[in-house]
Amino acid sequence: MGTASPALTARFRDIVARVGDAIRSQREIDARRALQRYRHLLREPHDPLPLNEIIPVSSKEDISANAHGSDACERAAGHPTFERA
Repeated sequence: MGTASPALTARFRDIVARVGDAIRSQREIDARRALQRYRHLLREPHDPLPLNEIIPVSSKEDISANAHGSDACERAAGHPTFERA
């Protein structure tokens, strides 16, 4: 078996170098796009949230209200209900 000619070896190295440069350039473009897309997440927050903030507990009225805005306590106090059979 013979060895490859120096010209063929140089051409192969040139092709590999071009492919490497193209991949590197594309990665730089992708990195810039990712930074632009998510820059709002990388910024420092203006108002840091306090770690010991107390979350208020809902009242009984807030808990008993359903998605339609009616109150279960009021409905039971005299409003007719329609039940499914």
